[in-house]
Amino acid sequence: MDTLTAEAAALSGPGHWETGQLDSAHLTVRALEPRRDVIPPDDPTLGRYQSALDRATKASTWPLRFHVTGLTLTPGSVMACALPVDGGADLFSDHLTAELGPDARHEPERRDIWYLNLLHFTTDIAKPDELIDWVAARRHTTVGTTTIGVPELVRADHQPSPRPHMRLEPVRAL
Repeated sequence: MDTLTAEAAALSGPGHWETGQLDSAHLTVRALEPRRDVIPPDDPTLGRYQSALDRATKASTWPLRFHVTGLTLTPGSVMACALPVDGGADLFSDHLTAELGPDARHEPERRDIWYLNLLHFTTDIAKPDELIDWVAARRHTTVGTTTIGVPELVRADHQPSPRPHMRLEPVRAL
């Protein structure tokens, strides 16, 4: 995925977040809230999120496996499509929604697709027609298989160098 990310970035131009690079690529089960610059370690919401995640993790079977099956383009990103190998990912997502209860309000429904973002757009795209053609040529390219050992509660922080991306930071309640 790192190579695909670098290729997409070259067509997109500078400044876009290369989220599919090593140590940044991830599958998001759900967004829990809008981004906060500061999260106090004793934040009660954070404690509830972590507790719900722990319960949903215990109620699910691990690891989860996904076939990464090709690329797609959205107005905000280049994405690698992921297909769960079995029903475990959707079951975990359902458990997490149930365990979050009212804390699932930011994204109340299960996502209908699984994906890994390669590139988040932050400004104009340098070569939009070439990027569209490049993604289309890889629509059904088998990228590989990824295994998720256990889920984590994380937040993303912008990392400007050496290649701009979202650095994932685990978030834990005290």
